[in-house]
Parts: sequence; structure tokens; C-alpha cells
Amino acid sequence: MAAIWNLRLFFSLIIIGLAFGFDVQSNANGLDPDELSLLEPAIVPDPVDGVSRWWYTPSRKAHLFRHNYPSNVEVQPRQGEDLRLPGDILPRLYNIRLFPFIEEGNWTTDGYVEIDVECIIATVNISINSLDLTIDQASITVTDQQTGNSIPVVNFIDEQSNRERITLQVSQPLTVGNRYKITMKYISILNTLLTGFYRSDYVENGVTKYLAVSDFEATSARRAFPCFDEPTMKANFTVTLGRKETWTSASNMPLIRTEPIVGVPGFVWDYYETSVTMSTYLVAFLVSEFVGIPSEPGLSNVQFRIWARADARNLTDYARDIGPRVLEFFESFYNIDYPLPKQDMAAIPDFAAGAMENWGLITYREQYLLTDPNTASARSFQFAAIIIAHELSHQWFGNLVTMDWWNALWLNEGFASYMEYIGTDAVEPGFRMSDQFILENLQYVFGVDALETSRPINIEVNTPAEINSMFDSISYEKGSCVIRMCADFIGFNVFQRGLTRYLNDHAYGNANQDDLWAALQTQVDLDGVILPATIKEIMDTWTYKMGFPFITVTRDYQTGGANVKQERFLLRKSNDSTDPIVYQWWVPLTYTSDFTQAAKRDWLPVSQVSKPLTNLGAASNQWVIFNVEQQNYYRVLYDAVNYGLIRDQLIADHLRFADNNRAQLLDDAFNLALVELLPYAQAFDLTLYLKNEIEYVPWHAVLSEFNYVDTMLYNFAEFPSWKNYVTSLVEPYYTFIGFQETQANPHFDKLSRIDAVNWACRLGVADCVQNSLAAYATLMAQPDNIVQIISPNEKSTVLRTAIENGGQVEYDFAFQQYKDKADTSYLVAMCASKQATVLSGLLEMLLDANSGIRSSDVNTVFNNVANNPIGNEIALDFLINRWTDIQNALGVTYFPAWYRYVCTRQNTQAGLDKLIQLRDDHFIILGNSNSVKQGIETVETNIKWVSLNQGEVGIWLAANQP
Repeated sequence: MAAIWNLRLFFSLIIIGLAFGFDVQSNANGLDPDELSLLEPAIVPDPVDGVSRWWYTPSRKAHLFRHNYPSNVEVQPRQGEDLRLPGDILPRLYNIRLFPFIEEGNWTTDGYVEIDVECIIATVNISINSLDLTIDQASITVTDQQTGNSIPVVNFIDEQSNRERITLQVSQPLTVGNRYKITMKYISILNTLLTGFYRSDYVENGVTKYLAVSDFEATSARRAFPCFDEPTMKANFTVTLGRKETWTSASNMPLIRTEPIVGVPGFVWDYYETSVTMSTYLVAFLVSEFVGIPSEPGLSNVQFRIWARADARNLTDYARDIGPRVLEFFESFYNIDYPLPKQDMAAIPDFAAGAMENWGLITYREQYLLTDPNTASARSFQFAAIIIAHELSHQWFGNLVTMDWWNALWLNEGFASYMEYIGTDAVEPGFRMSDQFILENLQYVFGVDALETSRPINIEVNTPAEINSMFDSISYEKGSCVIRMCADFIGFNVFQRGLTRYLNDHAYGNANQDDLWAALQTQVDLDGVILPATIKEIMDTWTYKMGFPFITVTRDYQTGGANVKQERFLLRKSNDSTDPIVYQWWVPLTYTSDFTQAAKRDWLPVSQVSKPLTNLGAASNQWVIFNVEQQNYYRVLYDAVNYGLIRDQLIADHLRFADNNRAQLLDDAFNLALVELLPYAQAFDLTLYLKNEIEYVPWHAVLSEFNYVDTMLYNFAEFPSWKNYVTSLVEPYYTFIGFQETQANPHFDKLSRIDAVNWACRLGVADCVQNSLAAYATLMAQPDNIVQIISPNEKSTVLRTAIENGGQVEYDFAFQQYKDKADTSYLVAMCASKQATVLSGLLEMLLDANSGIRSSDVNTVFNNVANNPIGNEIALDFLINRWTDIQNALGVTYFPAWYRYVCTRQNTQAGLDKLIQLRDDHFIILGNSNSVKQGIETVETNIKWVSLNQGEVGIWLAANQP
């Protein structure tokens, strides 16, 4: 039957191809570049119990934001060449007809496009973006819509390979103000690059199934159809998609009708309503065997539906529930109705970004939209909620009003990264996302933005590669932080009204950041908010300069005043920097000595390094806290006396400080100590109170700092004292939270338990270890009942603890479960073994294709062994001594990343010497690698930390043993 079907399909494709006027060519051998040729794979996340300093990875959310650009679109332009379209012709309406051949042996799409355009400047050249499209030049027509006359095309200039465009030269100049229709046929490739109109696959009931789906942001619509592929060149889009009659399709707008394809039995055309005015990067197509599962009626006045593979229907309940409710909230928040009649969300098996906000058809990676109520962790539900809120907020901020150009990407992404917290809070208040903002966004991006290699939020970009680089934590997390700061200093309600004004003023158009500042300024003026400068003057200092300040507060305990000073915070300073920028900002100052009262406010101007504050409102024996609720984007350094007052208050009654400020105090102090601005003794003094702390936010903030100290002290004489001290803090937290999770536990309790159980077991707290071993023993007896035995939130800790404290039987069981269930969490747990022979054996297995370790998990094994304190030296020796064997078995792809992984725990000169020798021995592969350079810098920083701080920390620990 399969052979008969393939023969029928072959003839059908020929008929369809002839109907379009093309020769159907096979693409069975694949035309796409081999992605495995990339020398440096992405740095993978650290293991759950984390040991590396978090800012040493480029972005822990980078995989969500970075859109995929294959090497052939990153060709450098010729000197002086402008890659932008001239703007003399602008599109008004597209009519796009696509028929994707989603079958092995073809993977092409027959395309036809009509573009109604308006002439803005008289020209004979019509330049249109196009990339990797085979244009049927004989099919090209240009028609004057006023007269109906055809205008001959006298020349076709194909610059797809270097300028990503084609140019049609016509016989006479087009007339300003006239409308013209351009038509052409073409063939595109359903590529495997996860960009443009591409193919994906999945296995259902043992059968491989395929689909075609689009991902056009930022500059990949041109891969699917010739278009004016710039965000300001908005138009309306009428889409027609061809498919098998047993399949389904979706696009931005609702389906109008379905008709058979004449002469091609078993295939149909789906005709869609014409879209609202929008940018090309928001156009979306999906042709698949997916099913559309509607949300319950009444949740939203908009038709809401989740598209997913049929066997994942039961995983859509959460998204179907919160999606419509988030949409309803944003309609209320923006005070603007959602502009489309429907909202689809699709779960895609292979997707380059985390999600894409296509208007009316949002696409997601499967794991970020689908949630299994039986196996998903609390963090999984939280992550699904914030990504859904992020994408739905874009339907207004980004889709309704779009940035003028990609340099202002942060207007889209910074706002969505801020609004995802507000939207999630509205529908899942128990998640307390606003309380988590400082952990997930602010304190994280501080680490990225504290490097001299950071960048301003708003910078000039032109090429696709430059545009791609904007999808990073500066646009997303830092953008969200400065927006949150702006909302705080003008007032949230004023801010909300200003956003509505901005969206109404620029609906269905484009805007830049000055337009936003103008709308907010108008609202500020109407509401009588007093500011020391215009919003533009204030905010430009934060968007056009990279980095951020730390504010030094030196109190005068006799007068009750203080001197405040701003200075750029840097983790590492280069001695030969030639950066001419003066790093000073308009700094909003908020401070208090009583959290039951409204915060006091002042400003440190951009023109002043320092400024006196005459009255802090605090007595000489009262503490003062700056940056209330950590709403503002800076760190704070106090004088020693104020730190002492804060320490004493924390110990006496830590609840006198807001949760966010306790987290801020700990995070700021340890990072200021890291760069030698504060003695470590004072930072550690602030941790004395933690034996009484039970809140998630402060604990989660300080545990990342403890990770680094733990790593640095591991092989030194101070480690037992360190472990003893941290155990004295963690054990009460663990005892309060408890090991056993219940369904009634609030979300924050579940997050707290993840941290508490993780660290308690890591430190060897007996109750935690025994509970983990007991749970694992039950699991070994009932391996198919893991959901009933171990909470998804504690799974990784229980598995790891059992391997760490068990023997060969526990290890063998984990390996068998990994092989039987393809569950990588068992493999990660195996890498936590404390037996050197086991870890060596795991690394050896990477070289054996028949070992049972999947090729996709090779990187995971090496990374986790390297992050194991016992395995780190083993991994380094493996890399040094088995280089040739690794190359023979796996190629050179992994070497730079693996080199980087082993650097995390290295903190001795002997280790650095070995690493430099390894680099020099294999300089062709390692010498110019950014990962390798980053790794060496990490080791040098670690060595410096030990030299400067080992003694001081040891003295403090000796004096503060429990």
C-alpha cells in the first residue's frame, strides 16, 4: 500500500507542479547546510544543583530568544552596501498561495504571490526581499492598477545570495501615488533550519509524521515568499494554503472556506480572511495533521484554540485554561480590545525560539506549551504561564504597535518580558511572579550587564546577523528592568494610562522609543507628576549606555544626612579600555527606615557623580535601606555602620525588611564583595539571620552566591567549616518546609522545597538523605510508578542523592531506566556519583556508540561530570589524555564547550597551566574560541578570588561556627 500511495503522490505532485508552471525537482539529498559543522555548540544549562557562577553562561534564557540564522545569511555586505530596501515602493496587500509538499523525496513548496504596492518615489527599480527562492522569471508581471495595463519587466537582478533581494527593472518609471500589482511564481524549500517556512517531524504510534510551519522573526519571511521584509512596511495579507484533505492548516486569520484542488484528488485549498495591517515577520502558516482543541466557552470573547499532535491532546488543558484568561486581562489592562476574531496557539516539535508571537497564531516549542498534570513540575507550570503571558502581551505591544526597526527590539521584548509577570500575576496570583522578578530578570541580567562586553539596549543594526544578536538578555531582561523602573518613578497607574495612550496613538503602525517617551510624558504632565527632567532625558541614559551603577551611600550620623555617589559596576575591568562613554545616569533614589511608610524619593542627576542628601529621616541608631523593593536598576553599597545596623535588625526581626530587599541585600553584598568593594566578612554577617528565614525569594537569591563560595572552597582546608556553617542555616529551612510535598502546598512552598531539599541533601542532612534513599528504594521496586512515589519537583534531587549515597545497584537501576524510558534525569543523576571509577566509566562510554548513551546526551554527560567536584579533574584528564579518541569518535564539535565546562571549578595555578597547555597543544581548534577564552578568564578569576578571599572567609567561618 505504501508503494502505491507514494506512486499516487508522485503523480499528484507532478500535476500540481504543472498547474503552477514549475518543474518538480526532488530534494531528497537535502540542500540545507549541515548544522553539525558548527564548531561551538551552545553552552548548556548547569545541572540542577549548580556550581558555576551564573553569569559565565551567555544567557540562561538565550535558547528562548535567539532566533536561528544559518551561516549563508550572515554573509558580510560589501563595503558601503546598504541592505535596507529603498522605500520608494511600499506594499499594501499581499495575496499569498502556498502548497507545501510535505513528503520525503521532495520538501518543496510551490508558491504564488500577488503584491499590491504604492509608488512613493518615482523609480524603474522594484526591490523586494527574497532568499533561497527559485523565482519563475517568466511568470513575473507588473500591472498598473489604474489603467489595467501591463508594464514590461526588462531586467531581473538576483541578489539573494548577498543582499537577500531581487530587483525588477521595468520599462518606464512608476508614477508617484499610483497603485501597481506585482505577481510571480516561485519554489521554496521546506528546510530543516527552523526558520522561514520549514519542516518538522514527530513520532506518533511508531510512525514518523511531518508538518510545515513558519518562523519569520526577524528576517525570514523572505524565505517563504518575496516580500518587503522590514517591520515598517506593513500591509494586509490574504493567505491560501494547500493541503491533503485529511490534514489541517492554520494561519493568522480565521478560515473562510475549503475547496478541492481541481485535477488533484485528495488535496484542498484553505482560504483565509484578509489580515489586519501587520509586519511580514508576524505572518504565520501551519500545515499538519494536528488537531485544534478549543478552550472552554466563556473564558474569553475571542475564539481560542490549541493546535497540537493528536496524542498530546491531554497535555493542552493548562494552556487552554490560562491563555484565554490572560488575553482577557490584557484587554482590560491596555483598555484596547484584542484586534482579531481568534487566537490560536500551536505546539511545534522543532522550534528555534521558545515561542513566536505571530498575530493570531502563536507558535511554541512543545515543552513550553504542553504540560502533563501528572509529571510537570511547579516550575514547568510557571514557565508555561509566563511564556503564554509574554506572547499574548505582544499582540498589543509588538503586533498592534511595532518598533520602527530592529535597533528598538527592546520596545517589543522588554515590554513583553515585563508584562509576562503582570499577566501571570493576574491569572495565577499564587505564583507570585512579581515577587520573583528580581530573581529571574533583575539579579540575573546584572551579571551580564556588569561586563565590559555588554551592550546598550538600543544600538544600530543592519545585517541579519546583527539583528539576530539583539535577541538577548539585554533586550529582554534589562529592557524589562528599565521599564519596571520607569513605571515605579512615574507611578504604575500613570504608566498604565500612558501605555494605552501610546498604543492608541500608533495602532497598526510603527513607533520608536521616543514615541513611547512622548506618550508617557503627556500622561505624566496630565497627572501632575513632578520629575527632574523629561522622561526621554532620564530614560535615554539607560537605553543608550550599557552597564549600570552601584550607589555608594555614606551616612552622616550626626546630621542625619548622607552622601550618595554613582559609579559603574564592573565584574572585571580591563586596564587598556578606550571606551569614551561617561558612565553616569539619571538615578532614581528611593530609601526608607520603615517599610510600613511610603518610601522617600530623590534623584542623582546624570551630571553629578555624587550628591548630598540632607535628611534621610532616620536616627543615628536606625538603619536605612536604598532601592526600596529593588525597583530600580542599580546595586547599593553602604558604610560599615549602616551594614552593622542592618545586620542587627535582620537578626532581631528580619521581617522589618521587605522580602525583595532581603534578597537585594544578600545579592548586592556578595557581588560587591566579589569585586572587592566590600569585605566578605560584612557580606557573611548578613547571612547570620538566615537560620530564621523561611521565604523563597531571599533564600533563592543567596543560594546562587553560596554556590560560588562552595565551589571555590571545596578543595581547601576551610571547606569543612564552610559546610558546617551553611548546614546550620539550611537545616532549619529544610525542617520548616519538610521533605514531603502535598497537593495543598502553595506554589511558593513547592519552589522553597526544591531549594531546601536540594541543598539539605547536598550538604548531607540525614533526614533528607534517608528520605531520598527510601523513595528511591520504593521506585526500584515499582519503576513504573514514579509519579506516585516522587514529586516532579523533587525528582532530580532524589535521584542524585540516591546515586551519591548508594552503590552499584542504585547506579545500574538508573542506567536501565534511562535506556528504557529515555529519561535524561536518570543520566544526570548518574553523573553525581562520588566514585571516581564510575565517573571515568561514564566518560569512556561517550566514545562507544553502542554504550547506551544517546548521541544527543553526550554533552549532558560531560558537562555534569565536569561540574561534579570529584569528576572535574577526571573530566579534564579525559580531555587531555583522550583527545584523539574523542575526535575519532565524536569529531571536534564538542571540544570548545567541554573545555569551558572543566574551567568552572578550576581555581589553582596548576590547573590553569594544564588548561593553557591543552589550548596550545590544540590551538587550531581551541585557540580562537570564545568559549575557551571565557573559560581561561573564569579560572583566572577563580584563582584571584582564592588568593584574595580564602583567608578572610576562613577567619570569619572559624569565628562563626554553630
